[in-house]
Amino acid sequence: MSDMMQIRTMAAILRQGRGLASVAWLCAAAALALLCLGPLTTVSSAAALFSLMAGAVQAGYAVRVNFDHALLEAFAATGSDDDPARLDAALAALGLRATAQTPRSWANRWEGMRGLLRGQCIALMVQVLLLLCAIWLRA
Repeated sequence: MSDMMQIRTMAAILRQGRGLASVAWLCAAAALALLCLGPLTTVSSAAALFSLMAGAVQAGYAVRVNFDHALLEAFAATGSDDDPARLDAALAALGLRATAQTPRSWANRWEGMRGLLRGQCIALMVQVLLLLCAIWLRA
């Protein structure tokens, strides 16, 4: 598979982070409503608060995943099967990345991007589980 096809495939995978972020926002709204509207036990309140914190962690991952998605989309739009050093140079010129001695390969980038998306998924799962616990333990 060509590098350009891999770039477009990875961009499509990272696009899924938007749906995860939408679910996380709904869960955060539910946790906030739970805290504001009803009498809760201490444990239930703690679970709702921790759910909100997990949502904040998820939001941090979502920002990074969305940024990487946008970078890949922009790179793919150039239509160039260029080496990834060009992307590192652009990030370094903007002060978003330290100038590296050796540029990262696409394989290293995919690994990092998948790790960010995995972190987003895990944070969302923790958020949902804590929200369900808060609802279940409600007074």
